[in-house]
This record gives sequence, structure tokens and C-alpha cells, in this order.
Amino acid sequence: MKPNSRINVSVLTTSFPRFEGDFSGNFIFKFVQELSHHAANIEVVAPDDISATSLFPTKNFKIVRFPYFFPKSWQTLAYGSGIMNRRNLLAWVQLPLFLISFFCTALRSAREAHLVHSFWSASAIVALAIRGIKPKPVVVTLWGSDMLVFRIPVISNLISMILKKADAIICEDYQFKSHLVSLDFDPEKISIINNGIDLSHFQPHDKSEGRKKLNLDNSERILLSVGSLNKNKAHALLINAFAEMTKTNSLWSLYIVGEGEERMNLEKQILDLELGQKVRLLGFQDHNSLLQWLNSADIFVLPSLSEGTPNALLEAMSCGLPVVASKVGGIPDLVQHEKEGLLFEPGSKDDLKEKLERLIGDREFQIALGKNACEKVTTQYGSWKNQAEKLLSMYQQLLSSS
Repeated sequence: MKPNSRINVSVLTTSFPRFEGDFSGNFIFKFVQELSHHAANIEVVAPDDISATSLFPTKNFKIVRFPYFFPKSWQTLAYGSGIMNRRNLLAWVQLPLFLISFFCTALRSAREAHLVHSFWSASAIVALAIRGIKPKPVVVTLWGSDMLVFRIPVISNLISMILKKADAIICEDYQFKSHLVSLDFDPEKISIINNGIDLSHFQPHDKSEGRKKLNLDNSERILLSVGSLNKNKAHALLINAFAEMTKTNSLWSLYIVGEGEERMNLEKQILDLELGQKVRLLGFQDHNSLLQWLNSADIFVLPSLSEGTPNALLEAMSCGLPVVASKVGGIPDLVQHEKEGLLFEPGSKDDLKEKLERLIGDREFQIALGKNACEKVTTQYGSWKNQAEKLLSMYQQLLSSS
């Protein structure tokens, strides 16, 4: 194709925002949005969902949502905890229908595409199956949750064999790349492209102003966590650790931003622990409200059981928040222990409690970690535009070589 012509890209994903404020696959939306502003015509193929709205802002690209079960309200395989965490009978019934519908919809999308870019391993299988019918380059982006696939003995070898056929593989951190290389993936095919961040938006602001807008008391000390309410994010672990910590630290409160299928369980947990006045589930927050919460908090907490390089963490650090986070995925690459934050062993309530108590007891330590966190993100992580340009460059190289 001509050097300056626009590239037609079919993006396949098992998660994509269903409405404004949705965290599901929001980083893919950011990449797609920037790519469509440059030299790419994008069509996104994503699962349908009862909460998906046609009002989602997509004027620069197209979304095709494929249905896979009837009635629509029973479509529960995608979103929330994700496909790999579904273990019920309904999930097993829906899975083959999901893959068939995904394949047929993606095949139609790929007709006019110069290249197919899949996000997550399930989408990669569909993309590589399509290539057998319509030969064209396939780019695969893998995330921290895909590590779970490689830990399932029955299918890990099969999935590895399929994914090795991709023309290019993108992952977020060196730990994941090293793991793929240990599985005999070609290191020349693997690139590391981090998520971007809107540094013009997420930056430190006056804390008292933020609290005034949110009607918060300036004397209150705030722990903040941001992420979908699913088991992988381990909010239940955080609430249990906070319940023990707050017995001797009564000025502290915990606020959790996000929505998901675990909300009812978390509400019951809060009620059972008599934490109704100390723990609040804030639900979805828009771009501006999230910024206000980040600039009103004292410490950011990310207790996830698995992650890549989460954008919520990047955004918190760019606002100057010290971090307590689990030692998983790409987080140790982003947060150096005792420099930008404190890391704890994933799933360990006692270790999380210890790290929280250590940090809340030392205000000067909080300030130092927050300053380092802000400096690291602003100097080492690029904007969405910069990261999208890296993707576009990869697309052009693949198309010129093919």
C-alpha cells in the first residue's frame, strides 16, 4: 500500500467500554481513539452486553457488537471477571456460541481490513483462524490476565502453539516478555508498548479544593482504590485489611471507585464488618470526578491478584499519590518498593495491612513516595498519542514487509 494512505484495521477484543465511565477495556478505547485521529480507519469487534449503549462516543471509528446468546440479559460470558474466570454451566454453554459469533462477525470486519489487531488470547485465536481464510498480518496484544491461560496445563501448550503464529506480539512489561521467551516464543516478534496516560489531565491539584468539590472533611484521611468490582481486583481482601487497620487508625476512610458483579458481596461484607461509615463504594466516576478523587486522597491502593500495567495506577501516580500495590504483573516495573510506593504479596491480608500501617504512620514518607511516583510517570511514560504512534509504526512495518 502507499506510504501515506490510511490503514484499515480490524480490532478484535473481548472487552470494550459499553458506556461512558466504563473501565472495561478502556485502554483499548484510548488506543483506538488516537489511531483513528492519525492514519487508521478502525472497526472494533466486541461482545454485546445488556448495558451497552449506542450513545458511547465513537464518531471517529466504528463498533460492531456481536450477540452470542438469547435472551440478551443472559449474555454473561464477557466483561466483569472475564472469560477465564467463568466456571459455571452457563459459561460452558455460551463459550462455543460466543466463539462462533465472534468469528463470523470478525470475518466480515476483516474483509476490508489491511491488518487485524487482537487484544487478549481469546481474540487472538479468532484472528489467527480468520487469517487461514483471509491472509493478512495479525498483531496480538496480551495482558496480565493472559498469564492465567499459560498456567492451565491442559490448554497452555495448544494456546502457545497458536499464538506463536502471530506476526507480532505486544505485551506491557518485560516480565511477561521473558515468560513468553521461556515458552520458545520468538523474541524478535515481541514488542513492549505500555498504555499511555493523559498527563495534561491527570496531574496534582490542590487537595483542599478537590475535597471541597466532593464535600469531604479536610481532617479525614483517605485510602482510594480504583478498578472494576470483580474478584481479581481483590477489594474484599482490601476491606478485610482495612477493617483490622482502622481499629487503631480511626481517622482513615476507604473509598472504592468502580462497578461490577461483586458489588452486592462487597456491600454485605461492609455491613457485616460494621464499616458503613468508613468504607464507601462510589460506583462509576467520570473523567473529571475521578481526577477530583485522586487529588483528594492520601494513599492509593491496588490489591489485584493479577495485572499488566494498570492505567488506574499510572493515573494515581501522575497525581502524586503514594502507592500500596500487589507484587504482580508489570506493577514491580512501575513501582519500585520504598521509592514510589510499597509492594505486598498478592492475596496476603497481613502483608497488605502491614504495608498500609507503615505508610499511614509516616506522613513525610507518604509525601516522598508521592513525589517520586509523579516524577517517574511524567518522565518515563508517554501520552496515548505517543503510544498510538508506536502502534502505527508497527502496522506500517508489517504491511510493508508483507
